[in-house]
Amino acid sequence: MDEINFLIVFRLAIALALGLIIGMERGWERRTEAEGTTVAGIRTFGFLGLLGGLAALLTDRFGSIALAIAFLSVAVMAAISYVVTSRPTQDFGITTELAMLITFVLGALAGGGLPAEALAAAVVTAVVLGFKQELHQSLAQLDRRELIATLQLLLLAVVALPLLPDRHLGPWQALNPRSIGWLVLLIAGISYTGYFAMRLLGSRVGLLATAVLGGLVSSTAVTLSFGQMARRGEGALPILGAGISLAAGIMAVRILLQVSVVNPALLPLLIVPISLLAIVPLIAAVLIATRIPTPKTAHEMALRNPIELGSALALGAVFAVLFILIRAFEAWFGDAGIYLLAAISGITDVDAVSLSLAQSTRSGAIPMQVGATGILIAAMVNTVVKATLATTIGGWKLARWCATILLTALGLSAIALLLIR
Repeated sequence: MDEINFLIVFRLAIALALGLIIGMERGWERRTEAEGTTVAGIRTFGFLGLLGGLAALLTDRFGSIALAIAFLSVAVMAAISYVVTSRPTQDFGITTELAMLITFVLGALAGGGLPAEALAAAVVTAVVLGFKQELHQSLAQLDRRELIATLQLLLLAVVALPLLPDRHLGPWQALNPRSIGWLVLLIAGISYTGYFAMRLLGSRVGLLATAVLGGLVSSTAVTLSFGQMARRGEGALPILGAGISLAAGIMAVRILLQVSVVNPALLPLLIVPISLLAIVPLIAAVLIATRIPTPKTAHEMALRNPIELGSALALGAVFAVLFILIRAFEAWFGDAGIYLLAAISGITDVDAVSLSLAQSTRSGAIPMQVGATGILIAAMVNTVVKATLATTIGGWKLARWCATILLTALGLSAIALLLIR
C-alpha cells in the first residue's frame, strides 16, 4: 500500500512540475503586464497540471466522465479568460488559452501513468512557447520557394515513401521500391540541408557541416548533391571539393566501425589501407577549408531551389538500373564472383557488401582473406565512382579539388595493401 501511495505522490508531483515549467515561460512572457491583469501565471499553470493529474486518478473510481468534466471546466475557464482579456488588451491570440488546455492534458497523462512522456512534452511545449520571436522571424524570412521545398520534402518523406511497397520486384527480384525511395529522399534531404546550412552558416561552414552529416549516411549522395551544386554555380568549388573529400573520408571511418562491431578479427587486414582512404581526404579537406580563401562570388551566389526533386528522381532511376545489374552479375557468376560482386556493389553502396562479407567471414562461410579483399575492393571502387561522379557532374574544375585527392588516397591504399601482402 505504501508503494502505491508513493507512486501516486510521484505522479502528482510530476503533474505539478510540468505545469510550473509551462507556467514559468508564460509568466515571464507576461511579466510586464500590470498586477491583476494576467489571468494565468506560473501558479495557475502549476495548479492546472496538478488538476489534470488528480482528474486522471479519479477515473479509477468514477470512470472517464470525471476526466471529461474536468477538461470541459478548464476549457470554459480558458474561454472566459480569453473574452475578459482580449477586448481591453486588443490581443486576440489564443496561445495562453491553448497552453492551459495542453497543461491539463499533460497533467492527466502524468497522473495516468506516463509521467516521463508528459514531462518531456511539457518541456517541448515550453521551448516552443519561449521561441516565439525566433519562430516568427524565421517564418518572415522564409520565401515561397523555400516553403514549397519544405512541403515537397515532407510530402516525399511522410506520404510518398510509406506508400512504396517494401518488397523485391522486377528482374531477379532486384528492385525494392522502398529502398529506392529512401535513396531519393536521402539525396533530396542532403540538398535541402545544404541549402539552409549555406544560408545560415555561410558557404564554407554550411557545406562542410552538410558533408559531415551526409557522409555518415551516404558519401555517394553527398558527391551527387555537391556535384550538382558545382554545375549550377552554387558554392565555391574548393569548399564543394573539400566537402566531397570529407564525406569520402567519413565513409572509410564508417566501414572500420561497422567491421569492428561485426567481426573485429578482420581489422588487422583492413586497418592500414582503409585508414589511408580516410586520413588523406580528411587532412586535405581540413587544409582546403582552412587555408584556401573562398572566392567573393561564393558569398554572393544566387541560391536556387532548396531541393532538386526532379534530379533526385532521375538519380533514383539510375540506382534502380544499377541494382538490376548487380543482381544480374550475381546470377551469372554465382558464388565464384565474390570479388566481382563486391566491385559492382561498391558502385552504389559500401555498407551492405561490407556488413555481409564481415558476417560471412565471422560465420566461416568464406575465408578471412577473401572477405577482407572483398571489402577493400568495394571501398576502392566506391572511391573511384565518387571521383568519376564529381568529374562528370561538376566538371574538371571541381575534380581538381576532390578527384585528385580521392585518387591519391586510393593509390596510397593500394600500395599499402601490396606491402602488407
